[in-house]
Amino acid sequence: MGSENFVRRQHSVGINAFHLEWCPKYRKDVLGGSILRPVLTNSLVETAKEYNIQIFAMEIAVDHLHMFVNLPGTLGPSVAIQLFKGRSSKAIFAACPSFRSVYRKGHFWSRGSFYRSVSNFGADTVYRYIAEHKAKELSTSVVEVQKMFDQMNLVSFM
Repeated sequence: MGSENFVRRQHSVGINAFHLEWCPKYRKDVLGGSILRPVLTNSLVETAKEYNIQIFAMEIAVDHLHMFVNLPGTLGPSVAIQLFKGRSSKAIFAACPSFRSVYRKGHFWSRGSFYRSVSNFGADTVYRYIAEHKAKELSTSVVEVQKMFDQMNLVSFM
């Protein structure tokens, strides 16, 4: 994931990459079917296109799915998961009406989900950058105070 994946807006630029994961209600092994998998894949891809979400990777297992996505700066991970789950659920029930008898309340996906921010460098790099920035800022402040003190001493001698 390089700089070509940065989301560019009028006054900002950045990466808003997340690893997302969720599963069907009751953790049923239903995602591997020849009918459901293409419907689910198509729904996820269409949702991503509509909301300007980049999909870097997607893996659909029989009882859960993983997505590695880059979200627009205005879209948080919980909202993105809501969009993916809601729209795909609607598509799944349209393609497989018999699921309505298994998922009686119309909820195909479980309530829970997992998300984690992902970047092109690790947390230790960010920590080191901030620590070095703070040290650099502190040393600059010390030098400025020293200059001011030296000037005050020169003025007092005149």
